[in-house]
Amino acid sequence: MSEQAIAQLIEKTEALQTGHFQLASGLHASRFFRCIKLLRYPQAAEIIFAEIAHRFANENIDYVLGANEAGSILAFEVAKHLGVEVAIACEKSGTYKLIEGFAFPVGARVLVVDDITTTGGTAKQLLAIARQASAEPVGVGLVATKGLFNIDLSCRTEVLISLQGMDAMSPENCTLCQQQIPLTT
Repeated sequence: MSEQAIAQLIEKTEALQTGHFQLASGLHASRFFRCIKLLRYPQAAEIIFAEIAHRFANENIDYVLGANEAGSILAFEVAKHLGVEVAIACEKSGTYKLIEGFAFPVGARVLVVDDITTTGGTAKQLLAIARQASAEPVGVGLVATKGLFNIDLSCRTEVLISLQGMDAMSPENCTLCQQQIPLTT
């Protein structure tokens, strides 16, 4: 599927928002990709799930790992497409951990999925979870990247779309903070 087709899905579902946002990385941004808005539409979401699964179909994956709301939905549906098990992590005190009841056997081949990356922080933590369990991370499937930073995840990475016109700035250098514009919730 082309980036243009993915961009049309994002536009149609109003998943790209403008405002003043604090990202998971702690950085601020004036544009925010809220993947959960896209996932509200099953037909649009199915296209995303199928495309990520298609890109990793020949990797002999055992588990698909995701985190939080959008990442959990992505993980479940991509795992369903691949006919494999799912694992879910959640953030506690700034660190991701597998939810109780999920585990990887030694040598399991794990695909990490996430909705968007700015700095790669979430994907890196999810990859670390797999490695700490002596599992083998085979790749990362991302719906989108902001394309602002050169991110090395040390494994195959597939991105459906690189969003244009995105920004990320430290709170100290945030022009929106300087204008006293409140954070968008």
